[in-house]
Amino acid sequence: MSYQINLGQWGSVFAVPSSIVEQHLKLATESSLKVILYLLYHSNKENHIESIAKALSVSEEEVKNAVEFWIDRGLLISSDGVLTPSEIKQKESTVKNVDLPVEEKPKPHTAPPRSLRPDSAFVALLLKDDESFRGLMEEAQAALDKPISSGDNAAFAMLYHTYGLPCDVIALLIHYCVSVGKPNMRAIERIGHSWSDKGIYTVEQAEEEIERAASGYQAWKHISSLFGIRNVGNPTQSQIDHADRWMNSWNFSDEMLVEAYERCVNTKGEYNIRYINAILSRWYEKGIKSLDALKESEAKVKKPKKKRSKSMFSSDNASYDITEYENKSLFDD
Repeated sequence: MSYQINLGQWGSVFAVPSSIVEQHLKLATESSLKVILYLLYHSNKENHIESIAKALSVSEEEVKNAVEFWIDRGLLISSDGVLTPSEIKQKESTVKNVDLPVEEKPKPHTAPPRSLRPDSAFVALLLKDDESFRGLMEEAQAALDKPISSGDNAAFAMLYHTYGLPCDVIALLIHYCVSVGKPNMRAIERIGHSWSDKGIYTVEQAEEEIERAASGYQAWKHISSLFGIRNVGNPTQSQIDHADRWMNSWNFSDEMLVEAYERCVNTKGEYNIRYINAILSRWYEKGIKSLDALKESEAKVKKPKKKRSKSMFSSDNASYDITEYENKSLFDD
């Protein structure tokens, strides 16, 4: 795989888009700057990831992340491995010192590295000049019922400035985490990152996501009660996702869920969520939604067949194993 910027007439000069300095300089990593400058200088040439990494003394993964960074920022557009400027007529200038306006938040991008967490000086400036962010910190302190540390301030600033979540959405996120018993920055950051990845940037979208998550949470509470699972603390995301799938997507009844659980315990000797998921997945694929339908389906399988000579295709030589099948799940992590 290789990257090439088709600059057309720009190939006769080494131009640096002014937006790199005016909008992205504060958040761009050293490797991101190195890669974009290298690509601009070597425009109209085929630049392989390996050669870029070697020339800049960075890893190939850093090269890929750098290219994705500039694509996410809207500076470059990728099409079939060819990179083109998103705005050909963009005003160009040489590098100069320009302060990043506090209110101008860059576009969020997928999985920003933790090194992009704003430093204390930037957070202080944000608290001083941005009334909305300052109000968010006051609300966070009240909701979390604890003093907000400098590290917490930086984490909220990252959600706001780097991930692009508005203050009212972050406030809703904080209250949601408190309501589900996860009033800690680790959960707030993780869910906030997830919301950014999903493009959740309005209160309405956040409320819909919370409702969906609450539905999965309630499904797990019901299923854990059916299975007799007690005192396990807050459910994991995997448990919530499986429960949501079984009850809200596949619409299995309580009797079918209990049947799958009992078959799992009888076979495995213990509760195994992936084994149960494999059983339910097989029933769902066959359209089996009741115990009567299950018995009828299994009765057909157990009907004796006419005896025939063994061959390489006989069931005795079958290369599949039902237990192995049930152990597998399309939804395994």
